[in-house]
Amino acid sequence: MVRMEQSRISEIQLGITAAAIAGDSGSVYRLVAHLLDEGTPFETVVFDMLLRSEREVGLRWQAGDYLVTEEHAATATLETVIALLTGSLDQPEKESAVVVATTPGDSHSLPARAVAAHLLYLGHRTTFLGANVLAPDLREYLEFDPAAAVVLSGAMTSHLLGARDAIRASHSAGIPVLVGGRAFGENGIWAERVGADAWVASPGEVADHLESWAPDVHASEARAKNPGGVLERVMERHNAVLAEAEALLAHALGEPPGARQRTELATALLVTEASMLVDDPRPLLDFSRWQGHMLDAHGFRSHLALTTALSEALEKTVPEASEWIRRVVSHGMD
Repeated sequence: MVRMEQSRISEIQLGITAAAIAGDSGSVYRLVAHLLDEGTPFETVVFDMLLRSEREVGLRWQAGDYLVTEEHAATATLETVIALLTGSLDQPEKESAVVVATTPGDSHSLPARAVAAHLLYLGHRTTFLGANVLAPDLREYLEFDPAAAVVLSGAMTSHLLGARDAIRASHSAGIPVLVGGRAFGENGIWAERVGADAWVASPGEVADHLESWAPDVHASEARAKNPGGVLERVMERHNAVLAEAEALLAHALGEPPGARQRTELATALLVTEASMLVDDPRPLLDFSRWQGHMLDAHGFRSHLALTTALSEALEKTVPEASEWIRRVVSHGMD
């Protein structure tokens, strides 16, 4: 790699982030094209600069510094640039294929797109299926066009149930699955519980892992946890729980909950289900703390009411499941 002074790297990074927020894909592309022309490695540009800008914008949004529309503009701009870089690469015909996608329900496709671009750059025949790929659709695709591996990205623990469905679908076609992203917990603690054959800590590790692993899809399936008992009842009554929670929240607030509050209720219920799937309260505890700070930063002071409403709704509709969210209430919102 051509060495650059830290001050220049920081200047370029700021330029990429500022242009991304402004939706200026042309300026971002020119900056990264210049870096590549100077000899900066492809993976450094994609993972250490473009994805770093995305992380910085995401953190600033969580802190209330950016509007969600600014965060979306930045993401769309960075995706456009990675797509442009990918368009200059040839798809090898004889290599075994790798399919890259996000888990069902996950609309955060930028990390997966970056991984797909890097794999293609390294000479892997790569298909990027995009965001929110449903398990039946993934299985249908794999049966039509078998692959050597599936790479799944998951951004939030609310996507763990979707990840389990997608992994089961891939395994049913005899194809192993490599996963990554915050959804799978620190050090990938929940990856094995949803049946993943392997987990990586960062996007840049995917290629090396695919070249060295020896997956066993049957062993991975045997270790996985599947919905059963109480969780199945919660999933069956998912819409009823949400409707009851919205009614309880409206009563607590003295007005109908807004779109943001309804979305946060739905996400909290998905994380509750995910906690039950992996038999661990930490996904729910961690999410609730994060959600409380994020809502406060954006001017919503209803987190305690929201959590209480969901707890009471579970108590009324599926009483045996309410202990999961009661743990969050008992631990407080800090």
